[in-house]
Amino acid sequence: MNFSFSFLLTALRAGAAQIPVTLAAALIPLLIALVPGLLIALARFFRVRVLGRLCRWLVTVVKGIPVLLILMVFYLFCALNFDPLMRALGLPFTFRQTDKLWIAAASLSIYAAVGLSEAFRGALESVARGQFDAAYAMGLSPAQTLMRIVLPQALPVSLPIICNILVMLVKAAAIASLVGVIDVMNGAVIAAAGSYRFLEAYAAAALIYWALCFTIERAFRWMESRFARQKETP
Repeated sequence: MNFSFSFLLTALRAGAAQIPVTLAAALIPLLIALVPGLLIALARFFRVRVLGRLCRWLVTVVKGIPVLLILMVFYLFCALNFDPLMRALGLPFTFRQTDKLWIAAASLSIYAAVGLSEAFRGALESVARGQFDAAYAMGLSPAQTLMRIVLPQALPVSLPIICNILVMLVKAAAIASLVGVIDVMNGAVIAAAGSYRFLEAYAAAALIYWALCFTIERAFRWMESRFARQKETP
C-alpha cells in the first residue's frame, strides 16, 4: 500500500480538530499542580521537619512510576469509588456521566506536581542564601522574603524546566485515549479506521504534536527573553 498524501491531509484535519482537547489535557494538570508543586518544593527547600522528608519520599516514589500506570490506577480507583462517594454526599452524579478528560487531567497532575516541585526547588536553590539573610536583617518576614525577593528571581530560572514539563504533558496526553478521551492521536486514528491508513494517521499525529511542542517552546523562549530584558533594565 502506497503512502497517501491526500489521506495524510484528511488525518491532519481530524487530528487538528482535537487540539483543544490535547491542550486541555496538558494545561489543566499543569495549572492544578502549580500550588502543590510549589508547596512540596518549599517544604524540601526549607527542610521542614517530617513534612520535608515525607515530600522527598513522595517525589522519589512518583518519579519511579510510569505515567501510564498512574493514569490507569487513578482511573480504576475513580471507577470503583466515585459512585459510592456521590451517593454518600447526596449528589446526582455518576462515574459514567463524568467527562473522562477530568479523570486524565487529575491523574496527570500528580506527575506534573512532582516535576514542578523539582523545577521550583532547583530555582530556589539558585537564589543566593545571602539574600535571605539580607532580607531578614531589613525586617522582612520569611513570607515577605519569599514573595518579594526569592520568587521573582526563581520564576525565570524555572521557566525552561516548566516548558519541558508542559511538552511532556502534551505528549503524555496521548495515553488519555486509553480512558476514553478523544485527543489528537485518537482523532487521527479514528479517521483511519475505515481505510486502514494508520501509517498516514500516525504521521499526521506526529506532525501535529511536533507543531504544538515547537509553539510551546517558542512561547517560553519569548517569556524568558522578556524576563531577561526586565532584569537588564535599571
